[in-house]
Amino acid sequence: MKILMKPLAVLLLTFSSMVASAADIYYYSIEGEIAELNNKAIRLVDAAYPLMPTLKVLNVAGTPISASSLSKGDYVKITILNMDKQRRVDTIQKVVKPKL
Repeated sequence: MKILMKPLAVLLLTFSSMVASAADIYYYSIEGEIAELNNKAIRLVDAAYPLMPTLKVLNVAGTPISASSLSKGDYVKITILNMDKQRRVDTIQKVVKPKL
């Protein structure tokens, strides 16, 4: 029985650390006008957000487009991946600016 307990304890410790690290990974979205965009980051009015190397850029209909088709003043929704206390933009999608 002791032979089985040690591997089981190691497995449980490994699994619990995996669950804890998975809780540190989440996505969230914000919307705003592009103040600046380059190949490393996008800046909305409130802050700058670094881009992931696997960045996806979509038009209003959700069809992929090139990042070069975005420009200052475009209203976008950015989806941010927060992982290991680092946030990076995963997706930029043009959206229709809400009317106030």
